[in-house]
Amino acid sequence: MSSIVKREAVGKLFHRRPPRVLADAGSGIARARPEKSSTSITATGSFKLAYVGLFLFTFLLYARPQEMFPDLLGNIPLVKLVAIGTLLAYLVTKLTRGERLTIWPLELTMVVVIALLGLAFTPIAASPQDSLKVLLDIFLKVVIIFVLMINLLNRETRLRALLKLSVICGTVLAAFAIVSFLKGNFSTGRVIGIVEGMFGNPNDLALSLDLLLPFAIILALLNRGWQRTLYFLCVAVLTVGVVVTFSRGGFLGLLAAGIVLLWKLSKRNRGLAVLGLIVATSFFVIVMPNGYSSRLTTIFSIDEDPTGSAQARRELLNRGLEVASNHLLIGVGMGNFHIYSIREQVAHNSYLEIASELGLVGLMAYLTLLFAPLRSLRRLERLTRNPQRAALVKGRAAPESHIYFFSVALQAAFVAYLVCSFFGSVEYLWHLYYLVAYSIALRQIYAEKSGVFALSAETEEADSRFVKRPRATGVLWQPAQRARLDGVE
Repeated sequence: MSSIVKREAVGKLFHRRPPRVLADAGSGIARARPEKSSTSITATGSFKLAYVGLFLFTFLLYARPQEMFPDLLGNIPLVKLVAIGTLLAYLVTKLTRGERLTIWPLELTMVVVIALLGLAFTPIAASPQDSLKVLLDIFLKVVIIFVLMINLLNRETRLRALLKLSVICGTVLAAFAIVSFLKGNFSTGRVIGIVEGMFGNPNDLALSLDLLLPFAIILALLNRGWQRTLYFLCVAVLTVGVVVTFSRGGFLGLLAAGIVLLWKLSKRNRGLAVLGLIVATSFFVIVMPNGYSSRLTTIFSIDEDPTGSAQARRELLNRGLEVASNHLLIGVGMGNFHIYSIREQVAHNSYLEIASELGLVGLMAYLTLLFAPLRSLRRLERLTRNPQRAALVKGRAAPESHIYFFSVALQAAFVAYLVCSFFGSVEYLWHLYYLVAYSIALRQIYAEKSGVFALSAETEEADSRFVKRPRATGVLWQPAQRARLDGVE
């Protein structure tokens, strides 16, 4: 019996020779024998120190202990010191082992393009100081940590540990927001986060909690006993945390993430999805505070917002469209939109703000960062939805089903970001870049685990358009560098 084999050169990120293909007699299955490489996941023990630094940096980013305990920690730049130490540990290890400094997927190219555009437009910006402040104080840190993440999160245990840490820290921040709401500690009429940075503004806090909710739900489904109870409690606290911010964008992001999760999970377990819908709807109705529904109605009835916030957002939207359309090729400069805005305000829309500041090329790079990972996550979902589709070749284990759940959670988080970033200027902040790094890590982990893809003859013959010769480039699921797997159902 003949079989058409689809394979990819995976797991060896810098090895340019295609792996040798061996056929198992009578099985109709071919398998790739990967070449040995010092960069394999099994040889990453010496990067433990750098990973510990990355883990500690993420903790400091979310917990921000200096703001919680200013008298104890003073002005010690903990985050900066940890970031520098992590980078040095990583570079020393790479250089002593004679390895290339980083993998280079498409998403990293887009991050570099955004940084270079920010640098290129700085001399012609109305305020070069503002451009340098955003570029050096904010975005350069994002780029460095992004590079570390896509190289260090090369084991599932590492990826899962970082996700757990983020969920727990986010839950603590949500709990403080709930306590502030119950005590009536408001700023400008709305609750704010206990710490600053990407959690201080109510809308940014709601966005951060929205992005963590899908991971909390998936961790609850994948665990048992007290851990399942813990993560379901995290789900409840994160949801209430979003609600008490009274963020309209946060609500829409929460709704979008919930719809994606229910839709995706229903394909595997319809009963679970229906039960989840009933429980989520009932819980949301119970925790919804007074005045929340009235605020949500202003999403559709802008002129009825008594605070004037919705009307101001509409004015900013129009101004953002005007500025972006007048600077399609050469932007106004990173961090300079407020100069062209109304009353020195940011755009409150990531797409318009980056289009205005970095031009059409910057917007395209930003959109690629959003949709390229979604595309690869969709393929991951298809490949792992039914584990029997991945061939078992001489004891090599098929990809585990939790890869499927994490890919679904990441898709839900991306959709939440797509929605929320329409109402906030967060294009240079950490939210998106952590999600993109998680996506790159997940697909590389899957590639290392599976190492081979083989489909049944019936499936392949029914959809022959996927019979293409793959390029063995080593970067998984970059459109021009992989075997086409889009149509696997």
